[in-house]
Amino acid sequence: MTMFVETRAALTVRAAFDTAVKMRYPVLAVGKAGLGKTVALNWIAAQSGAAYCEVAQHTKAIRPMFLMLHDAYGVQRDSKHTYDLAKDCMNFLGARYGPTRPLLVDEYQNFTPTVLRELLHLQERCGFALLLAGNTHRLAGTRRDTHAVDQIESRIGMRFEIGQPTREDCVRIGAEHNVEGADAYEAIATYGQNTSLRALCHLLQ
Repeated sequence: MTMFVETRAALTVRAAFDTAVKMRYPVLAVGKAGLGKTVALNWIAAQSGAAYCEVAQHTKAIRPMFLMLHDAYGVQRDSKHTYDLAKDCMNFLGARYGPTRPLLVDEYQNFTPTVLRELLHLQERCGFALLLAGNTHRLAGTRRDTHAVDQIESRIGMRFEIGQPTREDCVRIGAEHNVEGADAYEAIATYGQNTSLRALCHLLQ
């Protein structure tokens, strides 16, 4: 998906974000791949000024996670050492330089439990709004670190489930692609509700 349509997924992610800002407690939004989660997160970041980052294979260890946070907030890295990077994060996430922008973390499931626990420690100490979003409840390496998983569970506040596309979602996307005819709309609604928004957009391109 490259366009933005206010779908059920977008409204769910927005509700999760609003809750995170209001509670100042980590909030989790999860759903199947291809439902428009990343598009919604980027829309929220553009609308609200929140910092956005995506967890990839090379950012799932502790030091790369700190570097990712520096990049997300546009903060210069003055050191290569993990301890100094962590201290920098404490400063700019702890509102030392002014109010801290909310943080949106996409593909959070790529974190190992140990690294996510470290991020949640940062949030707990600094109090910034944090929304974690991903495609699954299971983290990388979950079976190897059940203690960290237990600590993570206790630190996450509300959880939001991103549901399948609705008929209205599919119709709106069809309209954006200039679909014509009742039969065509019926077909794309059936297809979209049984696959994903990504698959529907790919079909319509």
